[in-house]
Amino acid sequence: MRIAYVCCDRGVPIFGSKGASIHVRELCRALDEASHDVLIVSPRSGGRRPPGFRPKVVELPLEPEDGAACGFLADDLAAGPDAAREIRSLVYSASLRFRLESLLRDFGADVVYERYSLLATAGASAARALGIPHVLEVNAPLAQEQEAHRGLAFAHAAREIERSLLRSADAVVCVSDAVANWVAARRVEREQIALVPNAVDPRRFVVDAAERTALRRRLGIDDAAVIGFLGTLKPWHDVDGLIRATGRLVRRGLRVRLLLIGDGPERPRLEALARAERLEELTIFAGTITHHRVPRYLAALDIAAVTYGTPESYFSPLKMFEYLAAARPVVAAASGDIEHCVRHGETGLLYPPGDDSALADALATLVADRERAARLAAAGRAHVRAHHTWAGNAEAVVALAESAARQEDRVAACA
Repeated sequence: MRIAYVCCDRGVPIFGSKGASIHVRELCRALDEASHDVLIVSPRSGGRRPPGFRPKVVELPLEPEDGAACGFLADDLAAGPDAAREIRSLVYSASLRFRLESLLRDFGADVVYERYSLLATAGASAARALGIPHVLEVNAPLAQEQEAHRGLAFAHAAREIERSLLRSADAVVCVSDAVANWVAARRVEREQIALVPNAVDPRRFVVDAAERTALRRRLGIDDAAVIGFLGTLKPWHDVDGLIRATGRLVRRGLRVRLLLIGDGPERPRLEALARAERLEELTIFAGTITHHRVPRYLAALDIAAVTYGTPESYFSPLKMFEYLAAARPVVAAASGDIEHCVRHGETGLLYPPGDDSALADALATLVADRERAARLAAAGRAHVRAHHTWAGNAEAVVALAESAARQEDRVAACA
């Protein structure tokens, strides 16, 4: 099958280090390994191509004249940053449609698989013009998220475009039950909705003891138990709670260190919190690392944390699958779909979201009982190997695309 993967979000560079970028690459890598031809189309590839990544990437940025006009708009105080950003997205979609249609016709695309981006309509338009299925992957309720966290100037238009895209797609891939329920509430038929959570390539998360020892030595870590977090430092990840819980462990007399892998806007505040908790000498802010180095850093951990402050979550945390694949004992907030993978006492330990005391107790349990921690880690790794691999996701995506193509053929035959 010839699969055109479209991602119109400039905030998701194909070769970037954030979870969304990794999701794009890993699914496309798995499709390529399954002998499908994959063409990725994006406004921004970003960074260097990772070693061994074979799918073709075509960068289609905003046309120079349109980019200049959008730049002037961003500088116009009468517009404001939210309006300027959204107009840029609309202009990009309008200019991309015909370029994309021509590119995909030359490629001979059998399906357009698109990562949903706010106000992005070009993928759906190109698929319709070419008479091929459009499969839309939804990772979050983007209009709602944008309005809550960053500001949304054209809220009504964004929501209506979102609703139209969801209802016109031949299939909608959702990463969590919460996202699937949200999509269904937009009057999308349940038969069109598929649940395909994030995943992992377990082959990449095998690191030997020598590498673990070498990294811990380089980071200045002795034989203390290392608690770790991997991800962007954003407010909803509740890294605050992890720092406070670690402070509780230190005050109980436990020998622990905290390793935070990733960066983000919350870092200065979190560094200040670590100082306030008297953890500055026991906390390592490793910053952003490339994805191929993640297995080595995870191997340095003794316990890995998936923290959230609220029980309602639409995320499918990539970090969780990678922790489990790396056979790290996991302590996770009982939020959203996390319990599908981290089953309390079987594949990890759960705590009530936002409860620092309960988080500290769960961490302390695994610090004190290394044998139990190892059993949970082994069970977690077995679970993701059986149920949550990118190869399995690629198989599910192809099945959806083939089903949608058969439906398109039936409709054409009846026309």
